Amino acid sequence: MTDDLKTDFSAATTRAAAFALPGTPRAAAEGVVRAPLLALMFHRAQAGPLGNPPEMLDAHFAHIAGHYPCVLPGEPLTPGRLNVCLTFDDGYFDFHRIVLPLLEKHRLRALLALSPGLIMERTSLPDDARLRLTADCPVPHEIAGGLCTWAELREIAASGLVAFAAHGMTHARLDDPAADLNREISDPGLVLASKLIVRVDSFVLPFGRWAPRSLQAAQSHYPHVFRIGQALNSGWRAPLLYRVGADNLSAPDAPFTPASLRRYRVRAWWNRLRLS
Repeated sequence: MTDDLKTDFSAATTRAAAFALPGTPRAAAEGVVRAPLLALMFHRAQAGPLGNPPEMLDAHFAHIAGHYPCVLPGEPLTPGRLNVCLTFDDGYFDFHRIVLPLLEKHRLRALLALSPGLIMERTSLPDDARLRLTADCPVPHEIAGGLCTWAELREIAASGLVAFAAHGMTHARLDDPAADLNREISDPGLVLASKLIVRVDSFVLPFGRWAPRSLQAAQSHYPHVFRIGQALNSGWRAPLLYRVGADNLSAPDAPFTPASLRRYRVRAWWNRLRLS
């Protein structure tokens, strides 16, 4: 952990109560209503296997705004409707430059999952160069200058349109027996809360991977734990919330076609059977 992160962690440890961190009565009381919940997973605002071009995101957000309630973790769900939670991983610069304005345009909100150990206070890389960073790099979250800076993340937090999730401290795989669970699971939520003055009650498993001990650690610190699963959820109370990949969309309504929703329902049934 860098000196700056050590300072942030120390401050967060003493101030955690002020930020209503995981385990608070409010967090425990939320999410009582059971209703269909589709958590969509995005990365870049750029064409490629890990992104969508801005035009596609614009049309996709317009479709969601016109048809579905958009919710953040723990918020009441609308019974009898498909509720949608937008989740973005890693905090690329194009989230600040492109996605946030689109959320404002369509009056939507999103969950942004961050690994604070990868975030820089500032960068000298020009904005246009940061936007051009490839979306198909083998480890895109480690491109220097490709992620939002702390100053940009504070602007995002001030918008009121974005909730924040911990995504590990360094985006390390949590199915690795050598993973430092304190550093990768409990610490990032505290650092984000301190840096951004926000509630952090969600954890997004890096790469969607986990082992029983890492899952238990995440669930002990955060009311909402997300993984990749290509399945529908039936509310916020599930011990593990599944996300559906929404990068490289073929059409603005692709995740919502009858065939797609049938697949997500079948996969939800299969996931429950497999983990029971």
